[in-house]
Amino acid sequence: MIPWGIILILFKMQTNRHSRQNAETHTNFLPGQKNQTAWPAAEKTRDAWEKLHDRLREEQLIPPQQVTPKNIGMHYLMRIAATLLILLGTATIIYILATRWSSDDRIRIQTGPQTSTLIKTLNDGSVIYLAQNSLFSFPEKFESKSRHVELKGEAFFDIAPNPVHPFIIETDEALIQVLGTAFNVKTLKKNGIELFVDRGNVQVTLKNDPSHSEMVTAGEMVSTSMNRLVKSKYHANEATSWYKEHMHFKDETLQNIIHVLNRNFNTTFVVSDQETGQHRLTVTFHNETAETMAGLMCMALNLKSQLINGSVVLSDKKEDAKQH
Repeated sequence: MIPWGIILILFKMQTNRHSRQNAETHTNFLPGQKNQTAWPAAEKTRDAWEKLHDRLREEQLIPPQQVTPKNIGMHYLMRIAATLLILLGTATIIYILATRWSSDDRIRIQTGPQTSTLIKTLNDGSVIYLAQNSLFSFPEKFESKSRHVELKGEAFFDIAPNPVHPFIIETDEALIQVLGTAFNVKTLKKNGIELFVDRGNVQVTLKNDPSHSEMVTAGEMVSTSMNRLVKSKYHANEATSWYKEHMHFKDETLQNIIHVLNRNFNTTFVVSDQETGQHRLTVTFHNETAETMAGLMCMALNLKSQLINGSVVLSDKKEDAKQH
């Protein structure tokens, strides 16, 4: 039978191995922070083991080294040690999986220095116009009581109304809550924000001091100054319509694309059927006419366009082949 002293040594080695694995795991998920989170956890593990070891010795549950292996409780203690090893390994696996799941349940879109506006339609119908050098984080599906997203940089939000599920945008400095409206948010390099409302109402609250909160309505803007919110009037101009100049859609459905175009321009695009609207497309529009935009979409997706009752109907060319 294996002496208890060897069991203790093996247990400590296994514990230290798991601690090092935890450190490596943290290094993979949190670059640049490998010595800030994992190694303290290893120290706590070793401290906990020492306390358990001392307690077992005080209660005479660990026999002295000179005791022969004939101790009738040795087999039971070995089973306890093995069980602890299994639990420790299981806990480590659960922690790693939980970390991966928590990091994978949100989609992150980041733009570079290009001048195009990246447009994303969320699953609730809200449309986000993301400016250059910006980062936007959101869940694939909104399933909680609130629709929570995060923004670093600048974006124009056209939020689908839903009184039951408010839309909340979190920046480094503020929480912005809306029910259904259109507004522009810009986070500044010095931890400030600028927000102007195109339509509807927006509630802005400072995260570090919730007592500072402002309701901003259409035609108003709010900015931060000296850790306070300052509200003023604003007038729409070319600077506030930046998101319409270069529109870039990446792997977006045709239905969502024509919805955005009709929303912002004097166009009347429609699709002939639901299947046609589900075609996906990556395309950029820059000051194009409605005819040019229709031509680009039709060329990319092998569609045809027809003017029917004042609307430009996009349909699949395969329909003609079926009819003939």
